[in-house]
Amino acid sequence: MLPADTLSTRDSWSAVLTRLLRTLLPAWLLRMLRPSPISVDGSRIGAAALGVGLPPAVGMATANLGEAVLVSLGGLCITFSDPIGSYHYRLRRVGLTVLLGGFGFAAGLLAPSLWTGALVVVGVSVLSVLSSRLGDLWGAAGAQMLTFCIVATGTPLENTPAGEQIAWFLGGELLTFGLIATTWPFRRTTPARRAVARVFESTARMLEAPCEGTRTEQRRVLTRALNEAHDILITVTAGATARSRIHDRLYMALTHATPVVETSVALAHRATPVPASLLENMRGLATCLRTGSLPPPHTPATGRTHSATLRALDQELAELTDSLRSAKLAEPTRLDTTRGRRARFRIWREGLAIGRTGWLLAIRMALCLTVAEAVGLALPLEQPYWVALTVALVLKPNSGSLFARTMLRGIGSVLGVALAVLLLAGPAHGWGMLPFTLLLAALVPDTLSRNYGLFTGVVTCLVLLKMNQVESIPDLPTVRLVDSLLGCGIVLVVCLVLSPLFRRAPLERGIAACLNTVAEYVSRSLSGVTRDRSALRRRSYRELAELRATLRQRLVEPAPASRTAERWWPSIVVLERLVDEATARAVHLERGGGETNPQHTQLLVSGLRSLARQLRSEETTESCLSPERTAERLTELEAGINEAPELSPSAGNRGVELVGR
Repeated sequence: MLPADTLSTRDSWSAVLTRLLRTLLPAWLLRMLRPSPISVDGSRIGAAALGVGLPPAVGMATANLGEAVLVSLGGLCITFSDPIGSYHYRLRRVGLTVLLGGFGFAAGLLAPSLWTGALVVVGVSVLSVLSSRLGDLWGAAGAQMLTFCIVATGTPLENTPAGEQIAWFLGGELLTFGLIATTWPFRRTTPARRAVARVFESTARMLEAPCEGTRTEQRRVLTRALNEAHDILITVTAGATARSRIHDRLYMALTHATPVVETSVALAHRATPVPASLLENMRGLATCLRTGSLPPPHTPATGRTHSATLRALDQELAELTDSLRSAKLAEPTRLDTTRGRRARFRIWREGLAIGRTGWLLAIRMALCLTVAEAVGLALPLEQPYWVALTVALVLKPNSGSLFARTMLRGIGSVLGVALAVLLLAGPAHGWGMLPFTLLLAALVPDTLSRNYGLFTGVVTCLVLLKMNQVESIPDLPTVRLVDSLLGCGIVLVVCLVLSPLFRRAPLERGIAACLNTVAEYVSRSLSGVTRDRSALRRRSYRELAELRATLRQRLVEPAPASRTAERWWPSIVVLERLVDEATARAVHLERGGGETNPQHTQLLVSGLRSLARQLRSEETTESCLSPERTAERLTELEAGINEAPELSPSAGNRGVELVGR
């Protein structure tokens, strides 16, 4: 362990560096560069290292380096589409990528000329964007179809027939797909186990948080854990994949976790101390869910000296433990599939509508690629396809802020080229470059989920090293940097011209829609209605999380978008506190801690809905719609939830005042 003075020195230097960066860089740029805190997935890293980094070593050993690079490209296609998720979802996504990625590579390779290849790329780009409207699976595979169609137009092997090149590429795809498939013993239920266990671990951390700010942050972590667990398990219970006893038990645990979570939120919101034994039991339950072991029996230990809410939490943990033990020791009851095949097909068919947004995205992609291909063919560029490749990667649909992706693409290209120059200038070449190639290949899936700029830097350096293995070009890194920056410039210019067609919905509309959901939840919570209350709580927290994601996207953009998002941020924070307070009040009423007051509830609900109508109305003045005024009114409504059930005349007048404002 390091000495205390060493730790304090490190902390002081970290604080100085943080202040220096905040002084030199704007806040929106710092937010853009900050990596996402995610856990490392060893199976994805291993599959990428072997599928992408190992073929060049085999190629050098067998003197078939060109073919080995094609195999590595196929593995890279699958690695780009390998997500964090359940085993079945992962296989379905990369399996579809094998088909569409192979089709895109073949279409680009078989184009007879450069101009024909440019037309093929533009046509495939339209199909790629439209496929993204069919869902996440098709969107990911369609993006790789376009990416490797562009790659194929610029990297043919002169002495190798096109059919053999396609076969080598498909071989690389199937190799990486096979590596992913071999993770069955490690991944089939691991993501679902981890996701459900994180719910209880996050709940325990929220209950033991020392201050209000930490408790609020941990409650948001708990919300993300619940959303992730629900998303992972719903693909199983919806009939999309084969179910198992393990998934049945995990789904049952997640369902029975609802009262535990609600009671815990109430305790955390009221800052009620929780006995260490309860926290230890909750963590032990999470460990059993993670490992699949049998949880020990749990006997409620809270006595009369504890509050009714604490006793309820202890009893709910005991009931959940008993249910898990019964499901583990006996044959579990299969979950009923509430939707038949026809109903699922009808829902899928209704989601096929492309809509105005889909066609606008397709037109934007086609126009940008047309400009990129024309520039690449008109200018004397060494590798003209890199310009179009940059455009396609930046304009990938459903990938967040376009401005942020363009900036991160440029920054990542600079970092990747700088790293490649350092490595190529060193003494390590040939076999000596293999460890660096393996390391970079292993970093591809992790950086893909962590930060787009880091991902761009890693992939840029990896591609430059691979190309240098096939043919040594002295100015290759500089050429790649110029082409990448040129592609980023094309995206910014064309999208600026087309910006009137892509006006984003005002934040007020999203907040108004969320307010209506919260109003319905408050109505049920304060009225003592339990039917659908848990579903509404999940929906409220999910919509709040989506609002936060929207705000984060705009926070990484320059003014005025980032300033507007910063002004609305307090309203989201207050709205989250309001939902927490409603949850605490509902649990209090459910435990017999008071009586409902319909008049008081109606006043609060009317206040929320009135605020939603005013936010949505275009005739309201700017002063009434200001984010600061909205946060003030939400704070007043939150305080109204804390009032006693029996309303005094003054309280009633205050409620009427809230509604009338």
